[in-house]
Amino acid sequence: MKTRKVVIGRRAGQGMIEYIIIVLIVAVACLVVVGVFGTNVRSIYHTANASLKAGQAQDSNFHSTDVSGNITINNLNGD
Repeated sequence: MKTRKVVIGRRAGQGMIEYIIIVLIVAVACLVVVGVFGTNVRSIYHTANASLKAGQAQDSNFHSTDVSGNITINNLNGD
């Protein structure tokens, strides 16, 4: 009877260890991605924030939706 409980306990422990290993792999992958792309993303947000503060953020295309739900694109630059 005790051997059966020990085997069941080991299987449950093995499953828990597998989940922990998966979580660690995902966490390390996230750290690597942030390390590789972190400066690019920070630069993009900084540029966007600076342009919003300066009032220079403009979209060259104006999207509007009419009553029927159709989307029209009006070019504001005259191109």
